[in-house]
Order: sequence, then structure tokens, then C-alpha cells
Amino acid sequence: MLVLRGDGFASWDMSLGKRLKLPWEGNSIQFRWEVFKVPNLTRFNAQGVGLSLLTSLTQSPNNFGAYTSLLTQPRVMQFALRYEF
Repeated sequence: MLVLRGDGFASWDMSLGKRLKLPWEGNSIQFRWEVFKVPNLTRFNAQGVGLSLLTSLTQSPNNFGAYTSLLTQPRVMQFALRYEF
């Protein structure tokens, strides 16, 4: 069994919100912005390189050790507007 170890990984999720009180009693509007995976770091699939090690050496030696897949998803942002009464 061949085990390859890849780079480490860090992920931060952040949100920013603002609540505005309306002139009516107890009513407000909340605006919210959420960002998932703020630094947008990529983590490559080191195991995918290990599984195709023998075929890479025999078929295409120029691509030896090249990462072909990712383990992470790209950054995602979402906005929300909430009316509270």
C-alpha cells in the first residue's frame, strides 16, 4: 500500500451583519453577508497521485507527480435580508 501525505488545510468562515431598527414598534431589518472558506486555499488530492503512480511512469512520464483533482470546493458567498416583526 502506497500512502502519500499532502499539504495541510485551513478554512475560515466569516459573517458580517447589520440590523436597522424601523420606526414601527419592534420591527427591524437585518442584512447579513456570509463568506465560507475566506482564504480560498486549495487542497490537492495527494492520494490520486499515488493511485496512478505506476501508470504515470509508464504512459506519460512528463506528468509524473502532477495533481489531477482537488479535495476542496471554491469560496462561496451568500447574502440575506430578514424582516423581523
